[in-house]
Amino acid sequence: MFDVYLEEKAFEKASAHFKDHASRRLEALGFLVGGVYSFEGRQYVMVEDYVTAENDATAVTVRFSREAFKDLSKTLSDGVVIVGWCHSHPGYGCFLSSTDVRTQKVFFPEDFHIAVVCDPLKGEWKAFKLSKAEPEGNEENYREVSFAVVREK
Repeated sequence: MFDVYLEEKAFEKASAHFKDHASRRLEALGFLVGGVYSFEGRQYVMVEDYVTAENDATAVTVRFSREAFKDLSKTLSDGVVIVGWCHSHPGYGCFLSSTDVRTQKVFFPEDFHIAVVCDPLKGEWKAFKLSKAEPEGNEENYREVSFAVVREK
């Protein structure tokens, strides 16, 4: 069993977004929406979609533009669960920077929230969660978790 399952359509949408931005040497980001489930007492996340809007990006930073939140509020309907976020590190590998860890702590603090990082130039993907076992203040208080892309037959 994996900690995170990404439906193929969400994976493909994120991939296309990241590749487009990487062609201009820019980072990109979006929200992961879906659900939180359990099987035999073990919790897992199912990512059903990748939702994004206009990004303000550089080669090493990214955030949503001011205008993006208006678009996101239209896209994210009632009942949609944001299970995490996904962003790219074009050419830098998959890890959580200290800024990424702070973002996770402030905006995605629930046990089920995930952070997925993609390096579209290297074709790498990794998923992370905050680790409650690490002392507060330690910027390395996250752990890599397992994930799989779910493809329809």
